[in-house]
Amino acid sequence: MTSMEFEGHSEREAVAKAAAKLGSESFDVEILERSRGGIFGRGKVRIRVKALTSIPDPRDSGDSAAKAVQNSAPVRDGRERMNISGKSAAVKTAPIEPEPPAKPVPKKILQAVSEFVRGMIENMGYSAKVRHRDNDGAKLIFDITSDSSSMLIGRKGRTLDALQLLANVYLNRLVEDEIHWRIVLDSEGYRVRREESLTKLAKRSADAVVRTQTSRLLEPMNPFERRLIHTAISDREDVVTRSEGDGLYKRVRIIARGVRKGRGRNRR
Repeated sequence: MTSMEFEGHSEREAVAKAAAKLGSESFDVEILERSRGGIFGRGKVRIRVKALTSIPDPRDSGDSAAKAVQNSAPVRDGRERMNISGKSAAVKTAPIEPEPPAKPVPKKILQAVSEFVRGMIENMGYSAKVRHRDNDGAKLIFDITSDSSSMLIGRKGRTLDALQLLANVYLNRLVEDEIHWRIVLDSEGYRVRREESLTKLAKRSADAVVRTQTSRLLEPMNPFERRLIHTAISDREDVVTRSEGDGLYKRVRIIARGVRKGRGRNRR
């Protein structure tokens, strides 16, 4: 795709706008302009982004050990360049987990996020209660309670993921650039159930490919879910994993070590 430009009051806000527009966090970012706000206004950041057509996961090389990630590098003309997807000396598939916040989350921020998520759900035609449940480091976990929870979760959690992405875009407009909180939306314990299900799927699939000496291609997953698959069987020496496909929802292939290239490519 051709490059696109976005503006925001901060780098995080501009990147969040790009992620919402593209529906993905796999793109290169070049900072074109950064100005400080005066007495009566906030600063401005202008970026240029270009989506990447193929972003390997940490284990795309076939090695089940993930490599370290280098997130940014300067360019010769003095402008800053940042690689959101990590396509540089090392690779990654999802944004680096933020550091724990340096101070407590203001109640007005939590309330504003709850109201925003509830408003989105009402605009979808459903009613729900949204409350801040807990913090996990920099993660702000919110629970959605509704008679239509299954609709709000969606198939494989994709509706919930979409709501979560928009909530994070909204959060980035509320907070200062140096505060790195991230919203996680859950409903009826879906996130925990999904994590348990994927962990069992990874181990079961690994056993199957070792037994049959083939490979198996799993269902499309978001970056966090793919990381769960990789991690669940990373200590096994009889299988390797890699991701295939483009975009946000790629698929993990689990391969028995020693399988020749191309063998078992059609196993699901």
